[in-house]
Amino acid sequence: MVKVKSAKAYGASLLSLAGEERVEEQILNELNSILVLFRTHPDYVKILDSLQIAHGELMEILNEDFFGKVHRYTLNFLKLLSEKHMLHYLDECLNEYERLYNMENNIQVVNVTTAKPLKKEILSQLIQKMEKKTGGKIILKEHIDESCIGGIIIETDESRIDASIKSGLENMKQSLI
Repeated sequence: MVKVKSAKAYGASLLSLAGEERVEEQILNELNSILVLFRTHPDYVKILDSLQIAHGELMEILNEDFFGKVHRYTLNFLKLLSEKHMLHYLDECLNEYERLYNMENNIQVVNVTTAKPLKKEILSQLIQKMEKKTGGKIILKEHIDESCIGGIIIETDESRIDASIKSGLENMKQSLI
């Protein structure tokens, strides 16, 4: 739990630092790309978090792989996490960074779950309506769950609208019991 709190603090500190140079979005994008890389190659993270490899060698590996390809703050952040053997907490750092970034920029993440992918026009209309309602930017994350059967589930940090057929059938079942 202490490491997770530290990870959140590191994410918040990085956002504050990035804000000084107005590179918050660039670093957010870089961290998301790096997280995809780490998820694809989990052994790479184990190497960079290793206690058996000398600090200098770890820094050399990070420089070889990222120097000139990412902002210096991103590289230094990776070095800090590696030095603290917390690179496997990058996900938590990024989540806090992104949460605070979204708050500062009036961005709301909306999760939409359906049984089948929605058409682009419907997604676009949904985003427009939600942006009009909230007065901010909406980032829509689409999830496919065939168990929904049909309908839609819309979730934000504050609310959940479940208009799925599965939920309707469960409610009907409960009322009959």
